Amino acid sequence: MLVVIGHLISTVRTDTELGFALYAYIYLFHMPAMIALSGLFSKPEVTPKAIASTVQLVVVWLAWEGIWAVLRGLVEGKHLSQSFLVSPAWTLWFLVSLATMRILLPYIARVRHPLALATGLALIAPLLPAIGVNFSAARTLAFLPFFVGAWLAREHGWLSGDWFMAPTRALRAGAWALLGAVAAAMAVLALLPGGLRGLWRIDRWLTHRDSYAWMFANAPVGGWDANGSGVAGWFGLAGGGILVGGLLMLLAAAMTLALLLIVSRTHSIATVWGARTLYVYLLHGVVVWALRESGVVDSIGELGWVGIVILTGISVGVAALLSTAVVSKVFRPIVEPRIDWLFRRDDASATR
Repeated sequence: MLVVIGHLISTVRTDTELGFALYAYIYLFHMPAMIALSGLFSKPEVTPKAIASTVQLVVVWLAWEGIWAVLRGLVEGKHLSQSFLVSPAWTLWFLVSLATMRILLPYIARVRHPLALATGLALIAPLLPAIGVNFSAARTLAFLPFFVGAWLAREHGWLSGDWFMAPTRALRAGAWALLGAVAAAMAVLALLPGGLRGLWRIDRWLTHRDSYAWMFANAPVGGWDANGSGVAGWFGLAGGGILVGGLLMLLAAAMTLALLLIVSRTHSIATVWGARTLYVYLLHGVVVWALRESGVVDSIGELGWVGIVILTGISVGVAALLSTAVVSKVFRPIVEPRIDWLFRRDDASATR
């Protein structure tokens, strides 16, 4: 649901302080949380089932790259660019990053301190401008600590205690307090003269696509621009980038844990809908794209903060609709295609 909201308000987020603050708040933790959940259920063993699962991600990615190419060709008249398949189309970066992380996990798991390695890579990668959107390399490295950290938590049983499996009211209240405090801070900053957007284009830091040099040049933190020239300037850029990146990573980790603590442990309709997350992730892009191309998003966005509230409500409805059984039944061939025919008969049987 947070993904759908973020994408639907994305093109109008800078029109209002509410839209910008809401977008920044969501992007502080929603993708780290999704990556962490993926890592929580990943294993470093290279089994036939694990291989099939990773191959299926790649197959779905390739299929949807084709779907997006056809849609944009028919509606927008766009031809295949030189970056086709090299730079994943819009939301498809997640599939590429997830497949890459699963492939890397068996190797990372063999080092002595896997989380330290993943964190180091995440903080150092933005120093290299060449690491960008191609094959989602920048985002893969940026979110790798959440994937590895969640895998370690499951591997070592850090989340198997009652404190997590059945959190107390006090712990849940603390989690709500953290999420609420960050939201309140965003609201206060948005009300200041110039607003949060005038103080810091934090949204550019939270997409994890660009280098520290680009971000400090285009989204300096307040009046602090660490983007300098020469050797001294490079060290200032590196130190500043790692400091800001590290703080954002810690905040994302804390908010992700808080989110997991407040999620209900009981079974409900939301539990059933939650099993169809991939349908929402892949299909909502087409819905959001259609609403943008038709001018609906811009028209609603012109209503100011009321428009942001309306777009948020639409996002909730879209997420709920795409979570239904009917949608999963109709779109299963392009979201969860059967790929048993790709494997030898004995391996295909082992994947079921």
